[in-house]
Amino acid sequence: MSEIEIAIDRGVHVRARGKYLLIDPTGIPSGKPDVVLLSHAHEDHYSLRVLRALHKVPLVMSEASRLLIDSRGRLGNVLTVKPGQEVEIAGLRIAAHEAGHIIGSLQFSFDLGETVVVYTSDFNLDRRLVLRPAELVKGDLLIIDATYGSPEYIFPPRAELYKAIVNRISQIVESGRSVVVKGRKLGVAQEVTALVSMATHLVPLVESSVAKYNELYERLGEPLGRYVSWDGGSVPESSTVLVSRLGARHEGFSETIVCTGWALRRGFPLSSHADFAQLVRYVLESKAAFVVPFAGFRHEFSSFLRENYGIEVYGIEDEVRLKP
Repeated sequence: MSEIEIAIDRGVHVRARGKYLLIDPTGIPSGKPDVVLLSHAHEDHYSLRVLRALHKVPLVMSEASRLLIDSRGRLGNVLTVKPGQEVEIAGLRIAAHEAGHIIGSLQFSFDLGETVVVYTSDFNLDRRLVLRPAELVKGDLLIIDATYGSPEYIFPPRAELYKAIVNRISQIVESGRSVVVKGRKLGVAQEVTALVSMATHLVPLVESSVAKYNELYERLGEPLGRYVSWDGGSVPESSTVLVSRLGARHEGFSETIVCTGWALRRGFPLSSHADFAQLVRYVLESKAAFVVPFAGFRHEFSSFLRENYGIEVYGIEDEVRLKP
């Protein structure tokens, strides 16, 4: 059986059978890959400078990701794929799968002969107001995101979170006050827009930096309900809810609600990432013989899987060499 090498260094590097796949690169690699895979358009998963430098290498991504990072079509080496689609590039069969993280987010699986490798990137298995849930892809070797890979990060059911957020907004508004609801500008903020618009009688203001992404969601078939784009000028007297990016500061609003997975105790843990329970479920149901967690609480997640399930887990500090 052929050896598989995995290295995680400003991207995920997979080498086997004389082939080199580079996934989500944020740094220029030392060698030329046969293909580059881009999971989604969050800036911690790609560098436009790197993608431009690799202009002679086939680059696989979704159409939504292409619109987000290369709207003018200047990258001439892009092959767009949809979930459920399989392509063959440089003798490699590569399949795209729904990730359910943000618009256009993908997981990838690829056949290395005797071994099927699955790369999840960031994913979410929940049924939400926006996007389809991630597909749970089976394979032999699983490279899985571990952003929330610590047991403390188990989030309430989505329906409970929705109800709690709506109740809190309603309490604030009914008392005559106004509120800013913050979430990541590409991902959670679109879900919050849909929630406020569809679950209340309110028409929220949406910060312009968020609204531009809302428009893309709607253009690609994800309805978000009624809202008004806001450029930071004077606040209309009738407006009581503003959907904003994390980190923004806005005067004239009475209360702030923060929606992020990191807000377990001082906000609402509404996240576009999988929580700890979803991560464990994915590993177990994938039936993978080998697991390589990356990002976030990867050490804690690795230890948990070894100690509780006896799963063969590999860290990312050094190159991983496997003979499946």
